[in-house]
Amino acid sequence: MIEKWPIGVVTLVAEGIVEYTAKHSDLETRISNGRVQAIKGIGDFIFASVSTDSILILRVFKSRLAGLGEDERESAYVQSDKVVFSAEPIGELGKNGFISGAGHFPLVGDNIFAADDVVVERIFSSIGDHLISLGTVNNYDNVHPDLNLGKILTSHIAILGNTGSGKSTTLRALLQKIGEVQSELNPLVSFFVFDVHGDYEGLSFAQGIDVTQTHLPLNKLELDDWAAALMPSERTQKPLLSRSLSIARVLPDHSQIVYALLTKDALENTNQNSLSGLKRLVTKWIKKVFPEDSAVNQDLDQWVLNFGNEEGKQKLVKRVSDFLNDYPYKDVNEIINSVSSDVNFTLNELEEAFEVVFGEEEVKGNNRVRGNTETFMARFRNFKSRYGNSDGILNENHGEELTLKVGDSPRKTKIYILNLVGLDDDALRLVSTYLARQVFEFNKRKFRNKTEKDSMPFDYLYLDEAHRYVRNSADDSSTIFETIAREGRKFSVYLGVVSQIPNELSKVVMSQTGAFLIHRIQNALDLDFIKRNVPAATSGMVDRLPSLPSGTALLSGSAFDIPFEINVLAGDLGEVSKSRNPIQRSK
Repeated sequence: MIEKWPIGVVTLVAEGIVEYTAKHSDLETRISNGRVQAIKGIGDFIFASVSTDSILILRVFKSRLAGLGEDERESAYVQSDKVVFSAEPIGELGKNGFISGAGHFPLVGDNIFAADDVVVERIFSSIGDHLISLGTVNNYDNVHPDLNLGKILTSHIAILGNTGSGKSTTLRALLQKIGEVQSELNPLVSFFVFDVHGDYEGLSFAQGIDVTQTHLPLNKLELDDWAAALMPSERTQKPLLSRSLSIARVLPDHSQIVYALLTKDALENTNQNSLSGLKRLVTKWIKKVFPEDSAVNQDLDQWVLNFGNEEGKQKLVKRVSDFLNDYPYKDVNEIINSVSSDVNFTLNELEEAFEVVFGEEEVKGNNRVRGNTETFMARFRNFKSRYGNSDGILNENHGEELTLKVGDSPRKTKIYILNLVGLDDDALRLVSTYLARQVFEFNKRKFRNKTEKDSMPFDYLYLDEAHRYVRNSADDSSTIFETIAREGRKFSVYLGVVSQIPNELSKVVMSQTGAFLIHRIQNALDLDFIKRNVPAATSGMVDRLPSLPSGTALLSGSAFDIPFEINVLAGDLGEVSKSRNPIQRSK
């Protein structure tokens, strides 16, 4: 039996809004069901009877004095003993529990009642799965809302908020709560937190993986992995990158043949404007074919223009043709097709492969290819210099191979913290893309094999500072994160994005997100982004975000039957995120 505390009378009913007027005497603190209940206004839950066994639950988002118009300033203050509240319908609570959405509305003149702790507890107990709670409902310090972990874990999630608003603490608290009920989870469930700043290190319920002490195998990196790091333009630079990766795989065992074929193409070329330009290309490659043959220099010297007639070229053509007669390849493509795609190569060989590709383009007359790839190549050389050295993640002799897959056996723990501290944005994009693709493709193979489908893991990739690598594409290309956002549920791979700049996140990823935990947001672009991309979050709720205190979050999305504000109770987990105080106070 619900104890009814009348606090006002309905004065307006419109689509999406109910207004009611209350006297100040109706709003005084009282005892209800043995608990002290106080009206706090914004964020309060209220209800109205809409049938004999059902009540409409509403949430207050605005209040003003009766007689003071919404557009009037304070200077127009009118003495009044009444307050007008505006509320938005949330759902109906009846004998079958809480149902999101409003099918019935009160009439003007009907009573409005305050929802005390008992009513609010009934709402959340009927929509949760009795596994975890993160804190208390804002305005209701005694109510610990029961979340639906099943829905959260079958959704992509986003934890958003300005620096210092509590988003990292919220993720730590969520992981701790999940760890406490891991016996309820499938043995194949695993969580991987991509820790960019060290905010999650040292958690007693998690195991650390120091990515900086491992290496990425170059032969397992695919085009999209490299593209994520080097950011080539889609139409011009990415095809060159693809070609270079293919050639890099053949250089370890077939470099001289590649150089010979390139020389042959140059000698047969008719696109060069001058002999000097063509000779420069041929000289570069033929010396790699015959590195110790001094006679090559003599042949090159004899290749000249004599009164407009080209002389000495046939000697070079014959030399190269004789060399190629010992091999079955007519062009570089035939070599590429004959070599396994997982052949290993070094960064030096990849850099040489770029030179080969530039040479191929220059032979065709594309003399602007180097200028058009200057920024792209500068990024590669910086990448090679920083991460290809003895302690770099692209050195195959540095630590073990980085992988998130350990076979089919259940892991000893379910929560892993990947230490990515110190990686710049280029490396962060490479590592995160490679690992996400590895997990997704592993599960995809399992799914397609009927005998292995039941052993397909549940993998959760929770990405801190996600705006640095889960961004909108500058062109029409799609990232692995967008692929997982669209298809991951089918293969039990889920994303969690943690970010302080929501408007820079991939719109595809955000559109597929089902659970939003949003802390204080003050930037106008971010607030507008949230209004347009977060389902169920009304304008009133989003307008509240700039004033939320640290540790309070708005929970919204399809994973939550009711959008509401929660005060996250994280205990000591919040200490890690506190800033150091530079002021030293004397006692």
